[in-house]
Amino acid sequence: MKKIIIASLFSLGFLSGYSQQLLTLEECCNIAVENNKQGKLSDFSIQKAQLQVKNMNSNFLPKLSAVGGYLYADKDFGAELMPSVAAELNLNNTYTGGVQIEQPLFLGGKLIAAKKMAQSGLSIAGLNKDKTDSDIRFETEKVYWNVIKAKELQKVSEKYLQTVDELYRTVESYHRTGMASQNELLKVKVKVNEAKLSQKRSENAVRLAKMSLCHLMGIPLDKNVDVVNGLSSMPQSFSRNILSIENRFEYKIFSENIRLKTQEIKSVRSDFLPRVGLVAGYNYMNGVKLNGTKLISDDVFAVMLSVKIPLFHWGEGLRKIKSAKIEQQMAVVQRDELAEKIQLEVLQAVNLLDESELEVKLTESAFNEATESLRESKKNYETGMETLVNYMDTQSAWQKAWAECISAQIDYQIAKASYLKTSGLR
Repeated sequence: MKKIIIASLFSLGFLSGYSQQLLTLEECCNIAVENNKQGKLSDFSIQKAQLQVKNMNSNFLPKLSAVGGYLYADKDFGAELMPSVAAELNLNNTYTGGVQIEQPLFLGGKLIAAKKMAQSGLSIAGLNKDKTDSDIRFETEKVYWNVIKAKELQKVSEKYLQTVDELYRTVESYHRTGMASQNELLKVKVKVNEAKLSQKRSENAVRLAKMSLCHLMGIPLDKNVDVVNGLSSMPQSFSRNILSIENRFEYKIFSENIRLKTQEIKSVRSDFLPRVGLVAGYNYMNGVKLNGTKLISDDVFAVMLSVKIPLFHWGEGLRKIKSAKIEQQMAVVQRDELAEKIQLEVLQAVNLLDESELEVKLTESAFNEATESLRESKKNYETGMETLVNYMDTQSAWQKAWAECISAQIDYQIAKASYLKTSGLR
């Protein structure tokens, strides 16, 4: 974790020192995890749970306290101790002080249950942190690929604009020699204007995609960042491991919650079991007077063993224990329901990944065919074997096929990330 933080800070240092910095997918994810506010809240939850565990451990140790008191009374108390013998008791200015040690010996297993509950709470906090980090990385990866998609589509727009610009110059030359009509020149001009608008939109899309990435990474939106293009023309095969539901953070959290509920049952049961405690104290008292003579001015050491045995509470204990068991059973049912949902999610993710992989292959083939068709159409138009309208339609089809090919490649990368996350492999 320390290396990741250092790498993230190192990347941020470059961002501030240069006009533009190329970031890899891993760097973007690390920066996003480090700066995300939800991640910081998860860190606080872990720190809180760690303190709770320490508090529970301290309950097994003796507790030392200082005790003291002072009594002020504005009158004396008179009493007849025996016939014809009167006494006057003066409690004014009486004070005590000392130290006291308390040590629980047996609380029906409550301390052990509380300790294990605190440990489960720490485990849940850690799992929530891991889940939050995983969610942040997934969202960052999606935005990362959308930046690449926007950049690639910008290249398509630029190339298409170059193509129609070249066609416009050709038709304009034909028009000057009378080989092309004014109407044909205007049609091409419309295509040029559409291409310019498309290029402008693609530029805006790139800027917005980068701003979205900056937002997720927690850096200023106007930072001039760029990403390394890791897009390959064809999907790279990777190992698809057998689904293990236990790898999902949500499943782990529910399982830990069941263990927590088990300890809660023990904690409730302990409230209705015998309790044994030991109290030892050293005290000093001074100030009680009888007929003007001080009775107490001495110290004392005492040890007391305390035992409390619940006898009858009108069935309260049984009902509370039964209620705690019901909560545990509910947690088990919720986990089983989650397991079924996870299986459905993974099946959907697998189907989407297979479909995306096939779509990449089909769009790649369609783009190659569109490229060849464009080459042939250009050749035929220049030799007068094809109309201008058909040639422009071929150009549009080529642009569309290229854009669809890029979109399919990006969709595959996102589907792959979704599969890995859904399967608990990332």
